[in-house]
Amino acid sequence: MSISSCLSSPAARRLGVFSLGRGALAGLLLAGISAAGAGPATPGPMGPHRILLSNAAGEQVELGRVSFEPAGEGRWRFKVKLDADRTSEHFLAMRPFKCLTGPKQQICHFPYEVEPVISRSDLVPLEYALMFLHKKPSVPHIGSRNGHYYRLRWAQAGGTLIEGRLHDVDMDPIIAPKGNPERPIVPADLAEADENSHWMTRLHIEALPAAK
Repeated sequence: MSISSCLSSPAARRLGVFSLGRGALAGLLLAGISAAGAGPATPGPMGPHRILLSNAAGEQVELGRVSFEPAGEGRWRFKVKLDADRTSEHFLAMRPFKCLTGPKQQICHFPYEVEPVISRSDLVPLEYALMFLHKKPSVPHIGSRNGHYYRLRWAQAGGTLIEGRLHDVDMDPIIAPKGNPERPIVPADLAEADENSHWMTRLHIEALPAAK
């Protein structure tokens, strides 16, 4: 399915710059595909954190920031903001994308908006906020089958708050949901990505470095 042919669909309102609403019910956050671990009992995430992408070769890029604030009942509201100096805007499939470009692969932000609230047992809303489509830098178009999905979990130790590994996914269920519109991607849609076939295969969310 082409992306451009679906921009007028109801689901298109949730995608990137076409997003108009936030309406997931809190109860729906109990279901999902996140491989969220139990994580540390306390404290919860607070304030701004760095979003880092990396790979096995040792490359690392700070993609942007995510800020957290309490939402009550063991939940936290978040807001993602990409670094404008790290990304560039490209007009693809009849809409603008913010893209990060590497030597052999370009990844373009393709979020799907649900209520931006996470819990110890549910990181899917943050996974949806950090989805991408990928292509070769020289290719002028982008396809929905080339999805980047970082499956997240709470980190167990060290300075990392949340960590994730890249999975391949077809974004057709995002563009035109057929089941639950709040959770259109299910575990069967994901396949762990081959590190040799992709640029940035790991994602970490960490506290900001201490000021010197």
